[in-house]
Amino acid sequence: MRKLTFGIALFMILPFFARPIYSMAQEAAGPRMVLKEKFFDHKNVQEGAVIEHTYKVGNEGDQPLLIRKVAPG
Repeated sequence: MRKLTFGIALFMILPFFARPIYSMAQEAAGPRMVLKEKFFDHKNVQEGAVIEHTYKVGNEGDQPLLIRKVAPG
């Protein structure tokens, strides 16, 4: 009888201790930037030439994505 009571109590209390583990597995809320193309090979470029390339940026998050600063890498 004691083992059964202890088992039931443990079964009922365990989810309260495991809750922090479940919350860590969830994705963080907010914006989530997604780049379809992460690298662009511009090949050989003559000195003084101007190169243009457009990267498509997506947001798969649940809040607006604000891009405040962009710098070449």
